[in-house]
Amino acid sequence: MKKSLVSAAIMAAFAVFGVSARGTWTILGQTYNVDTLYHATVGPGTVETELRIEEASGGGNVNNIFYTVTDLSDPYVEMRAAKAGNHMRMLETVPDIAERMTKPGESYFAGVNADFFNMGEPYNSIGMCVADGFLTNYETDGADIDPYYIIFDADGVPALVRHIDRSWTGNVIFHDGDSYPLLVNTQRGEDELLLYTPQWQFYNWWEDVMYEVGHTGTNQYGVEVRLRPVDKNVLYGSSLSLEVIGDPEEGVGNMAVPSDGYVLSAHGAARDYIRALKKGDIVVASVDFSADGKKTSVRELLGGFPRMLANGQILSTPAYPGHLSNPEPRTAVGYNSDKSLLYMLVVDGRKAGGSSGVTQQQLAWIMRNIGCSDAMNFDGGGSSTMYVNGFGVKNVPSSSSLDQRPEGQPRTVVNALFAVAVAPVDNVVARIEMRDKKVELRTGETFRPVVYAYNQYGVMISTDLAGCSFEIPSQLAEVKGNDIIASEGSFSGMLTATYNGLVHSVPVNVNGGGEFVTAGIADPAVADESDPEYYRLDGVRAAAPQRGAITVVRRGSDVVKELNY
Repeated sequence: MKKSLVSAAIMAAFAVFGVSARGTWTILGQTYNVDTLYHATVGPGTVETELRIEEASGGGNVNNIFYTVTDLSDPYVEMRAAKAGNHMRMLETVPDIAERMTKPGESYFAGVNADFFNMGEPYNSIGMCVADGFLTNYETDGADIDPYYIIFDADGVPALVRHIDRSWTGNVIFHDGDSYPLLVNTQRGEDELLLYTPQWQFYNWWEDVMYEVGHTGTNQYGVEVRLRPVDKNVLYGSSLSLEVIGDPEEGVGNMAVPSDGYVLSAHGAARDYIRALKKGDIVVASVDFSADGKKTSVRELLGGFPRMLANGQILSTPAYPGHLSNPEPRTAVGYNSDKSLLYMLVVDGRKAGGSSGVTQQQLAWIMRNIGCSDAMNFDGGGSSTMYVNGFGVKNVPSSSSLDQRPEGQPRTVVNALFAVAVAPVDNVVARIEMRDKKVELRTGETFRPVVYAYNQYGVMISTDLAGCSFEIPSQLAEVKGNDIIASEGSFSGMLTATYNGLVHSVPVNVNGGGEFVTAGIADPAVADESDPEYYRLDGVRAAAPQRGAITVVRRGSDVVKELNY
């Protein structure tokens, strides 16, 4: 019988997301040694992984990679775009956006910077941006990059597209069935009906006056009313039901827009429609939207450049801009072939954190290696930022002469993409997970485990849970309070953390490992069947591997111990 020690089990530790703890990648013909430095659940349906890849030839090319994988089928997580300052003319760091946007029941727990942008006023994104249903930016006219886009439709399904077409005129159907042409976030003209969002900020070029953000900026020659979405906030390519939440106001102008709603503003012939509205009335607004020639709904939309992967095929690098062929810090987004997993990734560069940086082609290979079939480049360089709630900025943003930041401090950016926990507030611990997924110790060395805690929805509620107890076979180590002190000899076994009946185990090697030590279990009997059989570490037969736990797997005469995620 072939026995596999815990080191082999760790090789399978990250099989769900296609990454082993140690292994090799081939990127543009060059072999890289890949070491997994960190892997943990950070929110509902979402894990974060940190890799260090190094040229096997010893050429000195080393890169630190940070990425999240989100299971889009998880009912308690959504992918959302977010605009800096929640309006058109502002920059903000990724962690500051997350902090500002987070509220009870909505935690912006993991995110990366997104679109390229103009670093001088008005801080416009290169591509159009739709954030949580609200149009926050138009595409920059005359930009030297023709952006690609990632969109999420009304059901949260992602797609990478080349061309988008948003109708400049939409439509509003009133409660009596009448309809009227609609414009969104622009200066109101004669006989026009406008829908204003909280991100709108009107600048009067003739008077050189900038109106306060979130106000219509209109004059007194009209009538306005506040509304709020009834259900999903999807205006573009869909029908958005809006409930009237205030009385119409006439002869005033410059109405404040609700932070979670809209203002409908009318002049001239359109005024009678607004005058007739009362609280509780429902109107239905829509604006046609198509992506690559196909009509679609869009709740989130972010630009980037270029697309790197399409149906698993790596695309050629455009000649412009030239930095795409240089090793630089990079940010990317992608998804797998059935669009069930969403990936956000950052590679450090410019020697920040000791990382060399990658070209756009190398980035494409990395995205394919972690499991993407389709991927797009976001803004990189000094903008590249990976944020995780509870830990802050995970990567080391590079310094820049453009904004005089020191190394490690995140740059203010125009927008970002986040995984958002959408779950009831709940601080009861329902699952635990140790931070370190493998532990290597020498005789006398002390290790203090760190335990993460999660509620029933997968939201992380503690990054260092107190009150845990720990067990480990005495041949490996001694438990003294919260410390694990390695014994003599070479052994491999399991360290188990327990909290209020919740259990999590990780493998431990002492002095390089050796005989696998697990109290109370013998190897399963050898069988000739080719179908796998699964056993818990206490010897009890299981129907399938348990997620997040060591499972003994027997396939014929081959018996291995595997850690499954």
